[in-house]
Amino acid sequence: MAKETHHVVIPDAIMEDLDIKDGEQVEVTLKDKEAVIRPKRTDTGTQTISLRFFLIPTVLAGIAFLAYFIYFQILQVPMTGKNSIAQMVIVLGEFSGIATFAVAYIQNHRQIHGRDHRRRYWRIFPTMLLSFAIILAFVTSVFFWVIGYMFEGVSFDIYTATGLFLLFISIVNYLMIYSALSISTSFITTLFLSTFVGGVIGAIVTNSSRQWWQHNVSFLGTNKALNAWQFNLTIAVSALLWIALVDYLFVPLMAHRKNDWRLITMRIMLTVAAIALLGVGLFPNNRGLMHILHTQSAWFLNYFIIGMIIAVRWLLPGVSREFLSTSYIIGGIIIFAAILFQFVHYLSLTAFEMIAFALAMSWIMLLLQNIHRLYQKDESTFVVTVTTDKVNAD
Repeated sequence: MAKETHHVVIPDAIMEDLDIKDGEQVEVTLKDKEAVIRPKRTDTGTQTISLRFFLIPTVLAGIAFLAYFIYFQILQVPMTGKNSIAQMVIVLGEFSGIATFAVAYIQNHRQIHGRDHRRRYWRIFPTMLLSFAIILAFVTSVFFWVIGYMFEGVSFDIYTATGLFLLFISIVNYLMIYSALSISTSFITTLFLSTFVGGVIGAIVTNSSRQWWQHNVSFLGTNKALNAWQFNLTIAVSALLWIALVDYLFVPLMAHRKNDWRLITMRIMLTVAAIALLGVGLFPNNRGLMHILHTQSAWFLNYFIIGMIIAVRWLLPGVSREFLSTSYIIGGIIIFAAILFQFVHYLSLTAFEMIAFALAMSWIMLLLQNIHRLYQKDESTFVVTVTTDKVNAD
């Protein structure tokens, strides 16, 4: 009796990208009538690594917390303020969380198959590390600011305080490990949007009593605004995440299209626009030199976004008619809003800035999504041949 065996001929490009050697086992997953071939995973190893690097820094931070208060003979620890649980979580949590993120990121990087994938992970590592360091410090500060209002004047004995500290540090370390293991295009995009939108809305709510809308959006970052550093920090971190996202998308794409001047130009324009946004956050719109640098950064951001909208037809390979139409509609609305503000004087500066910025950032997200689809469609899809052999069974 003859037994049929089926073979799939895999191109060398896939073998090299996934770092699969001859004779190695692979996993084939069936989902929605599709077959996905990938290297064999080692889930248990990943779980062990995550658990180990979750517990060790938590215990070490707890020992440091307890030793500090015993050494200074502080037996009643307040929740917030000087020598408090909040202060120690912010300080020790920053060191513990960033160290945990770095170790988990590097360990996960070693398990990634494919030279291009490993390369882009290393390229964005410094930017992601800095971004998460700033985000962690900001989030913990805001969290304990809220806790301070909710539990004003509360304090605990040293052992109860140590238990609460361990709880907070455990949450910090877990979230940092989860973030390090979840790095992807969608994750960075979500983080970028949540950081930007959340920070701006927070600044708007904080300054509602100062009627910021009578000035402009940049007022939120000036020395006349409340907690202006939050707004400026939000813009700066968002710019860093934007740079990391551009790098993450283009590194594997450029590996297959090294001499494509269109993509090179698009990458440069996106990066320069992100740097301009970084300048908007780093240089508050105060008087003097800061005002000049802030204004120039904002204009550079506008110039490059409008330039990309106009040139997307020629710079993005295989651009769809739908995206092209959407781009021109968005560009047209921005220009129309500029006319209503500059010449008709119907829109205020604040209204124009919010309309233009919301539309511009929405278009950037659509552009990055189309670039991601370009890589998936053009560089990650192969045509293979399935053959059948008949083997005589004993």
